Amino acid sequence: MKKKDSIDRCVEIAKALSEAIRVRVLLITKNGAMNLQQLVEIYDLAPSTLSKHLKILENSGLLVSKREGRWRYYSWPQSPVDDAVKKALLWINKANSDPVLTTDMARRTVAVQNSQAPPPKGTRSRVIFLCTHNSCRSQMAEALLRHHGGDRFEVYSAGIEPRKVPPLTREVMSEAGIDISHQRSKSVLKFIGNTYFDHLITVCPMAEKHTPVFPGVTERLHWPEEDPSVFQGSLDEQREMFRMVRNSLEKRIVDWIKSK
Repeated sequence: MKKKDSIDRCVEIAKALSEAIRVRVLLITKNGAMNLQQLVEIYDLAPSTLSKHLKILENSGLLVSKREGRWRYYSWPQSPVDDAVKKALLWINKANSDPVLTTDMARRTVAVQNSQAPPPKGTRSRVIFLCTHNSCRSQMAEALLRHHGGDRFEVYSAGIEPRKVPPLTREVMSEAGIDISHQRSKSVLKFIGNTYFDHLITVCPMAEKHTPVFPGVTERLHWPEEDPSVFQGSLDEQREMFRMVRNSLEKRIVDWIKSK
């Protein structure tokens, strides 16, 4: 490996270790593989926040992941690909006397005991979109992913406090050539403990804050969008607001599909 490459790798590793929570995750996972649900239970952080930290650690080579059923487990690499990873993990391995880690380990024991067995593998990735009322944003996102994703995804949506789908939601989707007349608002409680999802995507801050952890979710994303149903203005102005949200969600979804 060239000297420049070595320096770049050291910088990458240093950035990955620059957040205390990522160091704590490494200390926890050295004792065995953990999934997202377990880590959320230990650290009491939003799943999307932990997902971002896990992705940084995995991209740096400090963690590897492996899917078991619909779960993805994160652990230390058995064969580090370079000296930078090896030396970083050796250093982490020595940092085991911090009192914070004692608390983490106690919570780890509880999290492991509470784990459920991995559910059976499915043939298509399951995705659920969540927002406050499941009346506008998540309804649009559900229809857009089904439209653009085809048979690759099994798509659902739900809300924290479900309300009736307003006419403008159906109207602007119809303008895009997508009929959602069959879609209805649903409570998130309908799915918890009954349906496993590979991907959970919140499209409003309230859903991100209040949605509990779904067992088995391997990716949790947050795509905040304004609620068009509370926009004040003329009917034409309201319609334009609904279109803006639809177009923003469509771009996010098309880009996300391309990344898969």
